[in-house]
Amino acid sequence: MTMATRSTADPRPVVVLLLCGITACSDGDSGPPFLVQRDSAGIEIIEALRPLWGDSSLWSIDPEPIVDLTLSGSGPPHEFFRVRGLQQRRDGSLVLADRASRQIRLYSHEGEFLGVLGGPGQGPGEFRSLERVETVADTVFALDSDGRVTVVSPDMALIRTFDLPYHSDDFHSLGDGTFLAEYFMDPGPVEIANRMIRPPVALVRVDAEGIGIDSIAERPGREYYSFAFEDYSGSRPPLFGRNAEVATLGPRVFYGSSDLVEVEELDLAGDIARILRVPAYGLSLTDAEVAAEREAYLNVDLPAGVTLHPLIRQSIEALPTPATRPAFVQMLVDPAGAVWLQLYRGQSEMDRPRDWLVLASDGTWLGTINVPDRFSVTDITMDAVLGVWRDDLNVEHPQVLRLTRDGG
Repeated sequence: MTMATRSTADPRPVVVLLLCGITACSDGDSGPPFLVQRDSAGIEIIEALRPLWGDSSLWSIDPEPIVDLTLSGSGPPHEFFRVRGLQQRRDGSLVLADRASRQIRLYSHEGEFLGVLGGPGQGPGEFRSLERVETVADTVFALDSDGRVTVVSPDMALIRTFDLPYHSDDFHSLGDGTFLAEYFMDPGPVEIANRMIRPPVALVRVDAEGIGIDSIAERPGREYYSFAFEDYSGSRPPLFGRNAEVATLGPRVFYGSSDLVEVEELDLAGDIARILRVPAYGLSLTDAEVAAEREAYLNVDLPAGVTLHPLIRQSIEALPTPATRPAFVQMLVDPAGAVWLQLYRGQSEMDRPRDWLVLASDGTWLGTINVPDRFSVTDITMDAVLGVWRDDLNVEHPQVLRLTRDGG
């Protein structure tokens, strides 16, 4: 598979256009421009130099839920564990995947339970391990762990199933009846151990039956560390490991490798249309931060009387020391085209706020939004943030929170 991209290198001088962004420059503003835009080899490059919002966000997320599906009813339909993909359909109804029960469940916009499909198994309408749901209009597409997609009607009836190529890890609607499938490519046997490996992720366009249409791109994927000590070998996540984040909005494909605060926007031919970046965003790590992260890997919760095996400890102690942290760990694109990047937190940093950096559709760096503690975002609409909140007893609460966009 070949990479369908174009180089951003261009030896010719370019004209730099200083933009004020969305109401960004006011009288008396003597700071640097909010945006620098240039063109290189036909690719629009937009660099955001400072946030529009300054020290305080002009958008806010109300921690008091509009709907809490754990509290809006009783019994098994309102009990959840390992929820994936809570989304809102056009009529306001809510769809989610519950991995524990291996069910797709439907609720009204007020949280009333309306229907269910699924259960453990490998037959039609059953699931081995639900990974994701994607809503297209009012139809639900559910991805199982083996790359099988189950298509569900608006009233939760089974329509059909199909398989994505290569047991794809994820998929996204492209708004025209086709899908973007992504899968992490197997690098094959690793001949040199004790080093970092980062196989590519392949982005492939498929039709509504899972048949491949075209390869869009290959990009750096998930990073891991390959090790071999005596007769013990394997791989493990590195300290502050990088990953690939992919999102779509209609036919627009967004890719970020998390090395930088940078997002590529691709067309369906695989060509880069735009690059959005925040070039000066600080990602450097201190020795103390790396040491704390390594210690968090070593101090895992184990049953009483059980200690970490010496070879496992050796593999963790051998993990390379990174100089920078990943920029983000999750990417979503809202209906207005704003790109939301959840800033990365390491295992040793879980007590820090879950902040999201937001880039407007034109690349303006709006600022940072704080998401309520213990809340994991699954989807963003124009006026709501959907996700799962965990209470003090670690009970999962699928919720809809109000999003207010006061400016920007």
